Amino acid sequence: MSSNLGDHIERQVGGLLDRIPGYRGYRSKEDRRDADRRVRDHVVTAYTAEANRVARVAAQLADQRRLSEIGPVDDFAQSLRHFIDRVRTATYGYGGLMGDRDVDASALDQLRLFDESLLSGIDELQGPIADLEAALAGQENLAAPARAGTSVVRALLARFELRGEVVETGKAASQESVLRVLEPVAASATPAAYALNAGDALAILGDDFLVRGRIMVDAGQSSFRLFQLSDEAGGEWLFAPLDPAAGLSRLTPVTAPPAGASPVIDGVTYARRLAGSGDGEIIGVGGSSGARPVRFETFGGADDPARVALLLDWGTERQAFAGRAVHPNDVEIFGRPSEQLN
Repeated sequence: MSSNLGDHIERQVGGLLDRIPGYRGYRSKEDRRDADRRVRDHVVTAYTAEANRVARVAAQLADQRRLSEIGPVDDFAQSLRHFIDRVRTATYGYGGLMGDRDVDASALDQLRLFDESLLSGIDELQGPIADLEAALAGQENLAAPARAGTSVVRALLARFELRGEVVETGKAASQESVLRVLEPVAASATPAAYALNAGDALAILGDDFLVRGRIMVDAGQSSFRLFQLSDEAGGEWLFAPLDPAAGLSRLTPVTAPPAGASPVIDGVTYARRLAGSGDGEIIGVGGSSGARPVRFETFGGADDPARVALLLDWGTERQAFAGRAVHPNDVEIFGRPSEQLN
């Protein structure tokens, strides 16, 4: 472990481990299992308190019948519970750091840094949770703080998984991988359009629209939203992905082509960009379809990358959309018309 890496993290987290009752560190072989248990118990207790805060927000949303907003908050709550369960149930054998052989001191240094980063992650998580609670109280959109919280949880899980590798192998991980997972989570650059809701007003290249409905597909970093901008059968939709690198697109429904890696739609040949699966939900004036499994594929024009197509396979039906990419600067979001008058 280089002094640069240790100094980098120590400046951020300080001596958080020293606050754990009975913690004596990992230097002594006899103390390692006890130290691991004490750290994980402390982490579970601390994060469970934060998970309860998120659960209370979700419960209040349900009580207020704000059902369309529960999805991102529930995703946040579930991801946090999953992380807590991973920490609680982790088991290690009798090799690696838990074995009898001598262990490289750099691996022990890394383990301390991982543990302190898990404790400092509580502060990283409290910001999004406080924003979530404030958004609930202010009747504001909860999607952005919920997504920010989920991003923090993903980072925490990555830290814990790499920690597990060091424990199991007894070998230090590369400095690059350690620094990557220990860096605080940066602010999300998710497009603002991703958080649109029914009734929100927006303009695309000067054309005015109101969001009529939406299709929500939750698939981790590949999650996206489709916003219905017209009541007409062939009306426009806005494709808004969680990943800003995927870009916004202005689409219209088309006949779903036969399954294949290079579909042809309206005479245009497309090349597959991404394929995946997740939970999809259709929300419109008639209510919600509920979460359903869905497979999806996104495509770009083989000769014109600005052309975009999307296929959704719900098992019993297939939907297809095609259109063109649109720059985020060409999309203006105004919120609900009633809010603009206040």
